[in-house]
Amino acid sequence: MFVTEQCGRACVDMRKSLAKRIDFEEVDAFDQGEGSALYKEYGGTGYLPYIVMGKQRITGHSPGAIISAIAAELGPSQVRESERRALERNFDSTGEPRIVMYATAWCGYCKKARQYFRDNGIAFVEYDIEKDRAASRDYNALLGSGTPLLFQGYARISGFDVRRLEQEFDR
Repeated sequence: MFVTEQCGRACVDMRKSLAKRIDFEEVDAFDQGEGSALYKEYGGTGYLPYIVMGKQRITGHSPGAIISAIAAELGPSQVRESERRALERNFDSTGEPRIVMYATAWCGYCKKARQYFRDNGIAFVEYDIEKDRAASRDYNALLGSGTPLLFQGYARISGFDVRRLEQEFDR
């Protein structure tokens, strides 16, 4: 986890979230030496904390993203049972990742995401967290905050951002 002395609340909160789950090392991202060089090598661009876990990159305090990163890099057996069950929705019966959207009927960004997927011929599964009790349970287990919450396998995007979706999801 890359931090700095001036990082503040986000680093404190992420440190607590990570410490509950895994052992990790802290590196000063702006030490003008090895830490700074390592931060740049791993793609750091300025906002902290910045967590590197295998191929996963997490910027800021995002406890839900930790769940996805741990499952992707260490295996689903390394997350809590409720999280593992929720993440199973993100794979089809053959184990292939699929796009899943946790949404609400009234959410404008959910509407944009639906339209984007349809316009681009992208198959997706939608769960309404207000109408589907199991979806709400899984959304909460994955520490969802806001809608849409998008997944493809373990890859996670909070909100609708076409650039991130095109970069992070295989289509």
